[in-house]
Amino acid sequence: MKRFLLMVSLAAALSTAASAQFPKADHHAHLRSPESAKLAADPLLPAVELPEDLARLLREREKSWNDKAALAALFTEDSIVLDTHEPRWIRGRDEVTEYLAGVFAKPHKVTPVGYSVKGSSAHIAGYFTRPLEDGTTRYFGHVLLSLEKGADGPWRIAAETPTFPGPRIGTPILAEQLIANLDDAGIQRAAVLSTAYWYENPASPMEDEYAKVRTENDWIAQQAARFPDRLVAFCGFNPLKDYAVQEIDRCAKLPQVKGLKMQLGNSRVDVRKPEHVGKLRRVFAKANERGLAIAAHLWNGPEYGREDAEIFLNQILPAAPDIPVQIAHFAGGGPGYTDEALEVFANAITAKDPRTKNLYFDIATVADDQPKEVLQKFAERIRQVGLHRILYGTDTGPPPARQSWLTFRTTVPLTDEEFKTIAGNVAPYFR
Repeated sequence: MKRFLLMVSLAAALSTAASAQFPKADHHAHLRSPESAKLAADPLLPAVELPEDLARLLREREKSWNDKAALAALFTEDSIVLDTHEPRWIRGRDEVTEYLAGVFAKPHKVTPVGYSVKGSSAHIAGYFTRPLEDGTTRYFGHVLLSLEKGADGPWRIAAETPTFPGPRIGTPILAEQLIANLDDAGIQRAAVLSTAYWYENPASPMEDEYAKVRTENDWIAQQAARFPDRLVAFCGFNPLKDYAVQEIDRCAKLPQVKGLKMQLGNSRVDVRKPEHVGKLRRVFAKANERGLAIAAHLWNGPEYGREDAEIFLNQILPAAPDIPVQIAHFAGGGPGYTDEALEVFANAITAKDPRTKNLYFDIATVADDQPKEVLQKFAERIRQVGLHRILYGTDTGPPPARQSWLTFRTTVPLTDEEFKTIAGNVAPYFR
């Protein structure tokens, strides 16, 4: 009966979402050139066939994904699981199954890619996967299961270590594919954010990197120009590079370019270093001079938090007082967001800090696979910063835009009127 009621509730929620207004604009979309697609792919390990007793355990785990009582039979009494949202370890069968029964928003499975059995101990390595409506599979996480075989015979999970997000899947994404995706969701406009900064990652240096950056930004602008009434382009680059200001001047002359995208994590920007702050201020000031909006992915690693947000607010944002500044993923990494960083901006907005007058937040992927308490806090922060500052976005996908909006619409505890307001928001750079 419990499962039946849950299915009825989910069906009702989806029906409500389907009849709701879809967003007017996607403020965080990506295309992928044939060249950049080569950089985006993490080679997938092939699935392996497990011995029947291990395969049976995974089948039972899949069926019991949100059923605490059923999950309890699959875990040892002193089992342990990593909560990646905190992060922290959760110990004990009751605590572990309570957590797991509420952490995932949708059914999923573990696709095994490796295993080992030694006596009464075993492990399974795999991907968290979920089938999509278009027949493809979403790989959204990695997981390692440590198993013990009890005296009564069956295998049980002694430890579960998940990591998110999953492997990157690299295939070209062209403008017509994005337009079809937007049409399916009834979305009128999209901001296409260049990933040219991939060529400048200090961890993977390349020859002729600036030539590759220029080529990628040109390609994005050309793709957006094919649908001038629907798409605008944002150039991408590493803001620490000596040629960053030069690229801003160049991009300002390209058709359809309305802004700049910076990914501080990929570019290894550390705002706790004064020299990095100086270079970012220079870039923000030049963008302000050229009238180009900025979309900034601030999350740059596990130490990111309040201090980074305070530095950005106090030292970097003031260099661009006249242009829209869009903080990606609600000041987090996506999926999820970093509340202690977001709180800095939320409190400044509440205090009517003039530095926040042109500050916006996109919510691309932040509601994906989040526990209820995170979604509740997420809704509270949306209300605190103000609904008019919230910009819908999908990132690269999967899932497609329509499914992404339905996930946001059915999991975040906002009212119908609040969803309607967010759906109607359109950033100034579209006007």
